[in-house]
Amino acid sequence: MTRPVLIFDSGIGGLWVLRHVRLQILDLDLVYAADHAGFSYSDWAENNLVAHVVGLMDRLIATHNPRAVVIACNTASTLVLPALREQFRVPFVGTVPAIKLAARETRSGLVSVLGRPAPSSTTTRSS
Repeated sequence: MTRPVLIFDSGIGGLWVLRHVRLQILDLDLVYAADHAGFSYSDWAENNLVAHVVGLMDRLIATHNPRAVVIACNTASTLVLPALREQFRVPFVGTVPAIKLAARETRSGLVSVLGRPAPSSTTTRSS
């Protein structure tokens, strides 16, 4: 088995990303990880969320040794991606560039994003 690409989300929305990656590259080994235990990320304080996802990613990378990681979660892409890129040597791809591309390419002028409110400093959930 070659090193897989890890696709990570806080829930099931990333299954759409998994499907489209699979359609583009048929022979690519993929691992999908959904953080159901941490869902919903909007319930977390931002610093606790960063620590939670970095710790979880540490275990996922150690287990699967991915060649790259796709963060299919908007919240994790915007809040945690910088810490992940700083902590690990694995390349990370977030959803924010995909949203920019979708906005540029849409014919209808509409782009839909499945998401929840971002964590705030007043949110109290901890890891």
